[in-house]
Amino acid sequence: MRISVANILGVLISLGLIVFGVMEVTGSSDLINRWLGSSGSRFLNIPSLAIVLGGVMNAVFITYQPKYIGKAFLSVFLIFNHSKTNNKRLKQDLVKILEWNELIKSNRVKSLNSLAEEHAKEVSGFLFSLLSTNYTQEEIESFGTVNVEEHFYRKMVIVDVLKAMGASAPAFGMFGTLFGLIVMLGKLEDPSGMGPGLAAALITTLYGISVSRFVFYPIAHKLKQIAEMDRFREYFLMEGILMINEKRSAFYIQDRLNSYLQREPNADEIYQPALAAEKA
Repeated sequence: MRISVANILGVLISLGLIVFGVMEVTGSSDLINRWLGSSGSRFLNIPSLAIVLGGVMNAVFITYQPKYIGKAFLSVFLIFNHSKTNNKRLKQDLVKILEWNELIKSNRVKSLNSLAEEHAKEVSGFLFSLLSTNYTQEEIESFGTVNVEEHFYRKMVIVDVLKAMGASAPAFGMFGTLFGLIVMLGKLEDPSGMGPGLAAALITTLYGISVSRFVFYPIAHKLKQIAEMDRFREYFLMEGILMINEKRSAFYIQDRLNSYLQREPNADEIYQPALAAEKA
């Protein structure tokens, strides 16, 4: 994964618009100066934040395994990342598949062992290890599909954890607000304290909605998109390796896998070096 500058700029611009809107609606053109002063503490309430985050953690720790919760919290740092799977990388994978085809044709046993070891952490390594067995084409495809879907399922568990966090955060924000209102109504003999008390109670709901809609749900959708794109690439690799096992020609493999790629002019030029051996 790598940093997406476009995502960062989009988030900064959108947050700038939100701040501008709040300042215009409230007439607080000196909001920044006020934040720097003593009154800035009205938007910072540690107990309210603790109620929201504590409630969210309680809900997910009851439902999910700790290892997935830890990964979900760490994924907060991936909000500006995006998948490496794109059309360019798929083209590079196609070139690799054509090269693997030539290697396996020249020395099947040695090439399969070396490729399985080299790509042991990817679905391609798992499939290369199966090609050296007596499994049928259908069985290899079935095993590969299970491997891809299982890998995708484990990623989606983290997405489900983040969605659960996003769903529970506003609820615990309202819980904190109700709790604050109860405490505030218990001091009706002092009307001057009701305003600040109400503001402190409502800030919990603000925190709950903010972390839900600005953090947990966006990250969940981002990780889901990355997982789906990575799954597409794994099926792309599996399709190529299965055709290698069928001893298809390089031209057939290229044309078949080209159907998965985004249409671009002169795309065939990229693969000509990989087909040189077959042309000869």
